[in-house]
Amino acid sequence: AQDALRAAGQHALVAEAGATLEYFTGVPWPRSERPLLLVLPAAGPPALVGPSFEAHTLRERSGELRLVLWSEHASPYARVAELVAESGQPAPSLGLEPTTRMFVLEGLRRDLPGATLADGGPIVRACRSVKSPAELALLRRANEATKAALRQVATLVRADMLEAELTELVLAAQLAAGLEQPWALVLFGSNAAFPHGTRGARRLARGELVLVDCGAALHGYHSDVTRTWPFGQVSPEARHAWQAVLRAQTAGIAELRPGQPCGVADAAARAVITAAGFGPDDRFCTHRLGHGIGLETHEDPYLVRDSQVLLVPGMTMSSEPGIYVPGKFGVRIEDIVAVTATGAAEVFGPRSVSLDDPFGA
Repeated sequence: AQDALRAAGQHALVAEAGATLEYFTGVPWPRSERPLLLVLPAAGPPALVGPSFEAHTLRERSGELRLVLWSEHASPYARVAELVAESGQPAPSLGLEPTTRMFVLEGLRRDLPGATLADGGPIVRACRSVKSPAELALLRRANEATKAALRQVATLVRADMLEAELTELVLAAQLAAGLEQPWALVLFGSNAAFPHGTRGARRLARGELVLVDCGAALHGYHSDVTRTWPFGQVSPEARHAWQAVLRAQTAGIAELRPGQPCGVADAAARAVITAAGFGPDDRFCTHRLGHGIGLETHEDPYLVRDSQVLLVPGMTMSSEPGIYVPGKFGVRIEDIVAVTATGAAEVFGPRSVSLDDPFGA
């Protein structure tokens, strides 16, 4: 990050509490009206600027990291100004983490009037979007565990079951697999025609598709898996859509290789869906192909139409094409994929094989 700051001509990166601060420091901290700020200079050790009454807790979590405290009646941004002044730059350029809240931005503008506040997004993305071997191992195991949990829960599905009942089983299974912070989106039949669901509760009937989108965390790194499977015999149209989604996912994954723009994978998957008769364009495939994943379930890079962001080995993202036919059904198949130096993307855990074998080996 410091190398990238110097190359960009920036003198420090400032990040609020959240995934980026945790990424650089290992300190998890919730956002509130009292900001906790990381100041990472282009040269020299980083520092945390935090509320003084949290000193004990901050020291427990931050270890040897330099800690600069501010009192309730004082300005945290004045302490940031003091740290930045140590660089000796009369007119410093500060890169701000992209999710910085407006009141923090305004506080920095007020107390650092001579500073240029710039977009620190490229600095953050260059670091966080390329995972280390340790990060890849955590993501791999988190997704393997979620898939194992979902495979087990699928055997418990029964007629007249409420979506909420299956949701509770999916959450419990992920906890039993050793994961934390589980979540689940369970949709039956025509409810799945809305990619993120609907407020209407539904009971499962034979001949419907079951769609479960779920995930959890392992040491802070997330899983995100979607499987769609039949409960009894489904219509030929639903079977055809399912097979088209699997082919689309395969086509998209084939394009996840180093040097390829992110938009190419989205286009490849969408072309398969359109050729299968679910076109034109995004009529039935209504969302992007995928999103990056790591300390956050959704982060850079994004597999979306026309994106020119180039894939790099170590990037991880979802591949999750879908077909959604209002009033009938929805199909989505989602796996987490890593870009590798060999050019062949790695899928974390088994893929769906067929409608009759939706969980793979």
